[in-house]
Amino acid sequence: MDLDFALIEQKPTKPTTTSIADEKTKYKKWMKANKLSLMIINRFIYDHTKGAIDDNGNTKDFLSAIGQKFLEFDKAEIGSLIDSLYTIKYDLVGSVRDHIIKLVIIATKLNNLGVTIIDDFLVQQFLRSLTEQLNQLKTTYNAQKDM
Repeated sequence: MDLDFALIEQKPTKPTTTSIADEKTKYKKWMKANKLSLMIINRFIYDHTKGAIDDNGNTKDFLSAIGQKFLEFDKAEIGSLIDSLYTIKYDLVGSVRDHIIKLVIIATKLNNLGVTIIDDFLVQQFLRSLTEQLNQLKTTYNAQKDM
């Protein structure tokens, strides 16, 4: 079965009574492939995602719309991660190591989304996120850095 036919070929013009048999066959084949492809895609998409995507009945356009939604999602995700990287504070609950791991996880997610976070910046964000009770740690780090 040629399910990818609707993705490879542009939608043919609707045949008329004067169309040749090849045009009619191609149109029927495209319509069947398009309909089946849309059914399969819709089967594996969450309902809340379906509602956010315009469906004009064309598989190729539908997949493009899905791709566009994911780009929008990535932009929102980047904004959220950058915000959390800037605002996260160590709250003395858990270890400092756990706090560092949280920051590294956020930086890794940003790197995976194409936003490069260099190590020096991450270290400075970590030091900035510490409470006043850990000023000794900041001082020790800065003293070692200067040596």
